[in-house]
Amino acid sequence: KKANVPVRTGNDPADIKPSDRVVTQVIPLRFVDAVKLKQDIAPLIPSYADLSSNASSNALILTDTEANIRRMVEIIRALDTHLSAVSEVKVFQLQYASASSVAKLINEVFKQEEPTQQRLTGAARFFARTRRFGGPGAQAPSEEGGGPSQKVTASADDRTNTVVVTGPPDVLKVVERVVRELDANPAAEQAVFIYPLKNAKAANLGKVLNELLGTIQGTAAAPGAAAAPTPVSGQIRFGRGGATSRLQGQALSATATTAATDLAGQVRVVADEDTNSLMVMTASKNFDRVREIIAELDRSVPQVLIKVLIAEVTHSNKRDLGVEFSALNLRPSDRGSNLFTDFTVAAQAGGLIYKLVETDVTAALRALQEVGELEVLSRPYILASSNQAAAITVGQEVPFIRNTRTTETGQTINTIEYEDIGIILNVTPHINPEGLVIMDVAPEISTLTGDTVPISETVSAPVFAKRSAQSRVAIHDGQTIVIGGLMEDKKTDTIKKVPLLGDVPLLGGFFRRTITETTKTELLIFLTPHVAQEAVALKGMSEDEMGGSKIVPKAVAPGAFREHMEGMQRGAIRTEEKKDEVTP
Repeated sequence: KKANVPVRTGNDPADIKPSDRVVTQVIPLRFVDAVKLKQDIAPLIPSYADLSSNASSNALILTDTEANIRRMVEIIRALDTHLSAVSEVKVFQLQYASASSVAKLINEVFKQEEPTQQRLTGAARFFARTRRFGGPGAQAPSEEGGGPSQKVTASADDRTNTVVVTGPPDVLKVVERVVRELDANPAAEQAVFIYPLKNAKAANLGKVLNELLGTIQGTAAAPGAAAAPTPVSGQIRFGRGGATSRLQGQALSATATTAATDLAGQVRVVADEDTNSLMVMTASKNFDRVREIIAELDRSVPQVLIKVLIAEVTHSNKRDLGVEFSALNLRPSDRGSNLFTDFTVAAQAGGLIYKLVETDVTAALRALQEVGELEVLSRPYILASSNQAAAITVGQEVPFIRNTRTTETGQTINTIEYEDIGIILNVTPHINPEGLVIMDVAPEISTLTGDTVPISETVSAPVFAKRSAQSRVAIHDGQTIVIGGLMEDKKTDTIKKVPLLGDVPLLGGFFRRTITETTKTELLIFLTPHVAQEAVALKGMSEDEMGGSKIVPKAVAPGAFREHMEGMQRGAIRTEEKKDEVTP
């Protein structure tokens, strides 16, 4: 030991600071024998500490941190009573139960005050009688000649999960039986609870709960836990107690967010995908807290109806939309302000994003028609839950030869794969409580070009033309986002000639001419989300859509395109107008 370790004397825990500094404490004893007490409390001393006894001064000498010394002095002081001469000390190492809970229960059961005997019931009253009469089978002393009862004291050491009990030898036998019952393995009294889910998927939620709560291990048994309920029909019996119940959904308590900390290692969850239910195996005392956690996770998820309008603008080399949507010069006549008074342009993986603020897009159509022809390719609707991916494909699967090989016998083997051709839209919405919709959007338009590339001497593969974008956009409920800038160039050669003379070799070139015209097409994708926080809101959206939908020609005329865009706005959450009251 180091010579510079401070030395102190005393047996009052209040005089010892709970610090990590190492000191040597001399603890004088009044009643209990120091040599015997050293043997009793030795299991509570850490391996790095040092404990010795001095018989001549009847004192203990302990070298450890001040925090551990303070804890040991509290235990020693509880054991060093005037009854120690006729009492024994017994140390109980607990495996499952909590040392503090067991010590508190023992002190409550074996109280010294006689009036407490009238307040005790059941097992506590039996243990109290045993303490008074000197153990099972002993004769009770008379009211007049009975000697004073001997006190039983229990102290807990939470660091080692140990209980130190002092008392008469015959009473310690009863205490030992009590501790054995309290320290029973809780796994032998597990119950299986059935929880039918309303919204979440059993497989997903079961995996989350198992990762959060872990597998069943030894845990503390609740002192004074209530008896298990009687099993009923349709429930599962499990364990020696046959404890069974069925989870019922109800309002959450304020402790739902902190329950998982206490339940770690005490719960196991098995998912039944056929009934979309969870089978929860845990102690009955954990039932309410497990139910609160499951109910918190099994909430309804908001949904979003995403209306999509995919249009293609074709324009010649005389005028170009370019990559700036503002190049259309969208200005109403006789006014100098832009129609789109507030829009943002952001570069996104192959496209540009525009936020439409104005709902009237007639001027936009008029500007597009000045450039070229506007054609609506598709107008799909997608209904998706928050944080769940959704996809829609309008097209066909085209087979093509991916590769080819020739065997030694001269046989040709082709590997055929299928490619989705058409309009493909993948979207994953994320809805926050304020109604902002964040969408991960991946639109794709693909076609066959008619060209081929050779992959062997005898086999050629088709060439696909694809236009795609991957974007993350954030807009409010009912607003419209446009993804644009997906350009494609096409060249067309037109030959004009004088009949017959234009086909004459060598001289025919003087009687014909070739006109090469370049056309550019731009893909515009309009997205309008409509959020339904509750499932009942979808009914109103459907009624609005059925009332306003009609067969619309591919948008060439101004009114047709406007009809499409007005359809994008239908389905917003409506507020019922209050009917006028008529007074008779």
